[in-house]
Amino acid sequence: MNIGERINRYRAQAGMTVEELARRSGVPRGTLNKIIAGETKSPTMGVMSAVARALDRSLDDFDEGSAGRQEPSEEARALARDYDGLDGHGRRVVRAVVGEEKRRMAASAGAESVPASKIIPLIGNSFAAGRGDPDFGNPWEDYPVPGDSRADFAIRINGDSMEPYLHDGTVALGQKRAPRDGEVAALLLDGEFLCKQVCQDMAGNLYLFALNRKRKDADVTIWHDSGRSVSCFGTIMMQTVPLPTDV
Repeated sequence: MNIGERINRYRAQAGMTVEELARRSGVPRGTLNKIIAGETKSPTMGVMSAVARALDRSLDDFDEGSAGRQEPSEEARALARDYDGLDGHGRRVVRAVVGEEKRRMAASAGAESVPASKIIPLIGNSFAAGRGDPDFGNPWEDYPVPGDSRADFAIRINGDSMEPYLHDGTVALGQKRAPRDGEVAALLLDGEFLCKQVCQDMAGNLYLFALNRKRKDADVTIWHDSGRSVSCFGTIMMQTVPLPTDV
């Protein structure tokens, strides 16, 4: 029985749906489905620790070498016989060695584990593909992502000018770094939220492009001496899109 089959078995025994297991563990449903289906054969220790806690199981229950084994191995029985033949000092030494090894393994597991999920800010009310009205009374809310995600923040897209790459109403993830030419950025321009592909020329003029070229009316040019207020939250994590040629 592989890891996915064990998760499914213990989930059924606990009377949980996959959706409930995802909610309790913080592991995305899609990740769980891939493990259960056998597409992901070696999930991270962080993921498995979260699943084990949600199912009230230990990691040993998912170990293909030990899960479901009722009797000790022949090697373990031989060690037990040797242990019984030791004097008091010998037994204390064995227990001390076992204790140190267990602490070493626990420390190693802790260093390698990744939290099942983490919270990043979902900034603003909505970042429009055209223009948006920020709500500075409630500038962000908590947004959960997988623990190994590289995202630092999230924005909600409003409008169709970034189609088909960023859809109206969806949440896009971003990193807190300056965008390079051709990348998409989350911006605050004169107090309004924008999500645009960016490009800057040698004179310092900033060009903001809609990815949906049917909406190039939503393009914005910021001249270097315009005095307009622009700040960048960061770069959106998405595929690279060529700069437009119809400017």
